[in-house]
Amino acid sequence: MTAVVDRRSSLLPAGISRVEGDFTAGDPVELRNAQGHAVARGLVNFDAREIPRLIGRSTRELARELGPAYEREVVHRDDLVLLRS
Repeated sequence: MTAVVDRRSSLLPAGISRVEGDFTAGDPVELRNAQGHAVARGLVNFDAREIPRLIGRSTRELARELGPAYEREVVHRDDLVLLRS
């Protein structure tokens, strides 16, 4: 979450440690830090059931293994709003 909060970057698969809930691509989701505090909300590019196999991996690696549709952000910074702490 440091990249998302401090550098205002997109959320990449490598920056995810776990996923909770049931959602589909395009749904709004809440991003939480390691302590469980909500730090941002954004529109997700993958379904909840897809994300566990993406966690911790680079987008280049995912594109090689799964195809070019996986070389993208989980939540793009243009579709993300930081919450006040």
